[in-house]
Amino acid sequence: MGNFDYLYAEYEVPGFGEGSFFIDHAYLRPPHKVGWEIDDFSTHGQHASRRTFEYERERQNLLVLDGWTVFRLPLDMIRERPRKCQQFVLQTLGRLYGDFGADKEITLPLKQREILRFAHKLQRPFTPADIRVFLGTGDKLTRLLLHDLVMKGWLDAASGTQRVRSFQLRKRH
Repeated sequence: MGNFDYLYAEYEVPGFGEGSFFIDHAYLRPPHKVGWEIDDFSTHGQHASRRTFEYERERQNLLVLDGWTVFRLPLDMIRERPRKCQQFVLQTLGRLYGDFGADKEITLPLKQREILRFAHKLQRPFTPADIRVFLGTGDKLTRLLLHDLVMKGWLDAASGTQRVRSFQLRKRH
């Protein structure tokens, strides 16, 4: 893909009433949320207790239910056959995002990418004040960034018609 713009290591996902989950690597590029889990045989297979086994399956099911696409890669495969892993990751991203094409790739400024990452993590409507605090920007710049994301089709108004009071990620099908 040429860069790590949408990749986040040890990405925290709010839990379902039981704290938070961490995904080894999250690839957050709208409209998808992709999780890459790295599994070591000694921890996830050979020495796993029944409780650990159950927890990991429940955790993955909750992530999928929350809209994540989760892929698991064995650590041994990464170490011993890194090109095979690289090919799998590229094929996966090509399948999910291939319809854009290299010449049509949508690039957003860093602050707008951070707004989308924030919205993905939040998973609820948010206000311009939330973004001002998150980015440390003034009211005028914040509204300009949000309006531009609406015009580009990344965000929708969650409330308000004349003056939008909250925003949410646009649902993509």
